[in-house]
Amino acid sequence: MKKFEEICLIIIDDIKSGRKKIGDKIPSIRAMSKQYNVSKNTIVNAYSILLEQRWIKALPKSGFYISEDLSSKEMHNTMLDLTNVYNGVDLLEQQLVNEYSHKPGEGRYPREYMDKLKLDSYLGYPNCGDKPSYLDYGYGDPAGNSMLRGLITDILKNHSLNVDPQNVLMTYGTNHSVDLIIRHFLSEGDNVIVESPGYYPLFSKLKLNKVNMIALKRTKFGLDVNNLEAIIQKKHPKMLFLQPFAHNPTGTDLTVENLEAIKSVCVENNVIIVEDDPFLLIREKAASYLFSEDDPVIYLSSFSKTVSASLRCGFIVASKPLIKSLTRLKMITVINTSSITENILNHMISSGTLDNHLQALKNLSHEKSAESITALSTIEGIKLYPHNPSGHFLWFRIPMDDKKVVNYARKNNIFMAPSNLFFPCENTYFALRINKFYIDQTTVTFIEEEIFNTR
Repeated sequence: MKKFEEICLIIIDDIKSGRKKIGDKIPSIRAMSKQYNVSKNTIVNAYSILLEQRWIKALPKSGFYISEDLSSKEMHNTMLDLTNVYNGVDLLEQQLVNEYSHKPGEGRYPREYMDKLKLDSYLGYPNCGDKPSYLDYGYGDPAGNSMLRGLITDILKNHSLNVDPQNVLMTYGTNHSVDLIIRHFLSEGDNVIVESPGYYPLFSKLKLNKVNMIALKRTKFGLDVNNLEAIIQKKHPKMLFLQPFAHNPTGTDLTVENLEAIKSVCVENNVIIVEDDPFLLIREKAASYLFSEDDPVIYLSSFSKTVSASLRCGFIVASKPLIKSLTRLKMITVINTSSITENILNHMISSGTLDNHLQALKNLSHEKSAESITALSTIEGIKLYPHNPSGHFLWFRIPMDDKKVVNYARKNNIFMAPSNLFFPCENTYFALRINKFYIDQTTVTFIEEEIFNTR
C-alpha cells in the first residue's frame, strides 16, 4: 500500500471512530506533510481521494474540513475496495508514467526495435485493407474487420489451430478480452483459479469485480495437476486463467503433457479454461494444445506485444455461440473496436510487412536471450528460471527482500519489477522479473552489488 493510501485510511478511521467530527478542520497540506514526514504531493494525493469520496470538503481561503455524513459505511467500503485494486497496478503506472534511464522492469519492447514497422506511414494515407481508405468513419462489423479475422484464422492454422472467422472476436487487446470474459461469466463471490505467480493486471480486474482468487503455484516444472484437482473439488471454481507459453512473469512454458492433464481435469469438472498467449506471433509450436470448440476453453492473443503497445488490438477465439454472446457484450460496453487499427493490421499482414517484422523480432529475441543468460550467469546468489526465448521475461530468485532492492533501484534511476505484484495474495517469495531487451551493464552491476551488500 502506498503512503498516501495509508494516510487516507488513517483519516477515515479517525472519522469513523469519532476522533474527528463533521465540521472539524484538518491540517493543511504543509502541516500534514511535516506530521507524516512525506512530500506535499503525497498529501495532495491523499486529500484528492478523500475529496472525491466526499469524506472531506475544501473551503476557499479556509482549508479542509470533515464533510457532512454521506453514508460513511458505503464510502469506507468503496475506499478499501479501490485501494485494494490500485495496489495491483503500481507496476503498470511506473511503465506508463515515469521515465527511467534503465528499465529492466519494463513490459514492452524498446522503441528502436519497433520503428522499422514505420507505423507513422499508415497515419493519413489511403488504400489500406478492404475499404477505399482505412480512415473509416463508420462503426463496422461489431465482431471486428471480417478480412482481418480471416487473416487471423490463417495465422492460427499455421500454428495448428483450425477455426473459422466466426470463431474470432476482435478486442482492444488481451486486457479488454479478459474484461469481457469476466463480465460475461463471473459474479461477485465466484471462485476462479489463477497462477501464482501470474499476470498482475488480471488480479486487479478480478478484485475490482469482487471475484475470489485461488492461487495455483506455477513453478519451473509447471502446474501441479493433483493440487488443481483438489482445489476444484473443494472450492468449485468457475474458471482457470493461465498463460501456457512465455509466461508472465516467469518466462516458462508448460509441457504438452502438463497441458493435457490440466485440460482433462478441467473438462471433467466443467471448469472453463482461459488461455492467454501474448507471444503467439513470434514463438514456435502450436497456438493451443487446449482449444476445441466442443470443450470449455477460450483462447486469447494480441498484436499489442509484438506490433505496438499503442496499437491496441487483440482477439478472442471461442465457440461460435459464445462469440455471438461476447459480441453483444462488446457492443454494450464499447460499441466496437477501431476499424482504423484493424485495417492497418490488415494491410501489414497482407502486404508481408508484418511477417518480415516478426521474423526479425524472433531472431532478435533469441539473440537477447543468449546475451541475457550470459550476463546474469555472472551474478552469484541468484536462481534463474528456464525461459521461452520468444518471450520478454527472465525470472530469478534473489537472497534478499526484492521490494527494498526495487525501491533503492528507483533512487538510482533504474526501474525494476518486484515479485510481490505477481502474486494474488501476500507472499514472502523474493524474486525479480527482468525484461531481457533492457538488460545492460548498469543493471547487472546494481544487482551484483545489492546481493554482495547483504552478505
